[in-house]
Order: sequence, then structure tokens, then C-alpha cells
Amino acid sequence: MKRIIVTVLGVALVLTATTGVFAQTALTGFTGKGFKVGLNLANITGGDAPDETSMRMGFAGGGWITYAFSDLFAVQPELFYTMKGYKYDFTDPITQQTETYTFKADYIEVPVLARVSLSGASNFKPNFYAGPSIAFLLSAKNGDTDVKEYMKSTDFGLIGGVGADYLLGTGKITFDVRYNVGLTSTDDSGNDSDVKNSAITFLVGYGF
Repeated sequence: MKRIIVTVLGVALVLTATTGVFAQTALTGFTGKGFKVGLNLANITGGDAPDETSMRMGFAGGGWITYAFSDLFAVQPELFYTMKGYKYDFTDPITQQTETYTFKADYIEVPVLARVSLSGASNFKPNFYAGPSIAFLLSAKNGDTDVKEYMKSTDFGLIGGVGADYLLGTGKITFDVRYNVGLTSTDDSGNDSDVKNSAITFLVGYGF
């Protein structure tokens, strides 16, 4: 997690150095809304996570609103559907055949992000953001087996990322890359296992 935070901060510093001064025109209140869709590369972390897992590729998408306190700083609540989980290989001890299984955990996620915008070209505005999120479990399957009852119904995480807005007429096209790290274990089987969600997400959207 520390490496991810350092990376995000490093990218933010590079953006600051290469995009010049902050925008000068004050813009406050509800300044935007829109939707984003993209790709989730999900996996798990934690002391009790299996040694060898691979990412589950899934969908992420939803909407957001932005409330700006200045041309520099804003708060951005979001509402997303996001597919998490992981893949793993299982070798049958009798047949010695190996199969790949997918652990699927799908959520409705509500991030609340603090966003800092920078000035770039007249129609290109980079930004970086971070904040907490809460997610509500919709379904969970290990292969074809329903395991929702063995997972916690809510999941808490921390999101950090970088993005950019490309102004286009009265709207804007948005791009961002974010990392979501779970802060609490998802296990609710009674074993107190330390297993947390994580995901790298690539998003593109439209704001108006």
C-alpha cells in the first residue's frame, strides 16, 4: 500500500511541475456531474490471502457529482457498480488435474473523493484525488457456489488516483486511473481470516 501511495503522490508532483500554475477563475458550488465506465483489475491482499492468485478482469461503472469549494479543491461523491474478486488454480489431489476458478464478488461502491485540479492547456485539466469508500456486497460466488453468506455485507476501502478532463463544447471527456485498497477483511465465516479486496481501475466518461 505504501508503494501505491508513493506512486500516486509522485505522479501528482510531476503533473504539478509540468502543468504550471493553478487555474485563476473561481468556480464554486455544484460544478459537474456525469458517468464513467471502465475496466477493473481486481485481486486480494492480506495475511490469509492465498499465495498465488491472479487478477479478475471485470466491469466498473457509475456516476458522480462534483461540489467545488474553489477552482483548486472539490469534493466528488460517486456511486459505482464494481466487479471484484480474484482467480486461482486448484489441483485435484486424486486426478492431479489443475483447473482455474474465479472468485466473484460484486459490489455497489460509494467513494467520497477529495479532488485537486490543476491547470494545463485551455481544454486539458489534470487532477488527482483520494478518499474513503464504502461498498455493499451484491453477490459472491466461488466458482459456481454461492458464498455470499460467508462474506461481510459491507467493505471499507481507500481510493487514490490521477485523472484528466478534456473540455469538449459544453461538456468534457474524463479519464482516470485509480487504486482501491481494502481496509477491512471481507471474511465473515467465523475464522477471522485477513482477506481484503484490492483493485486497479481504468475509467473513461463524460461530464456535463
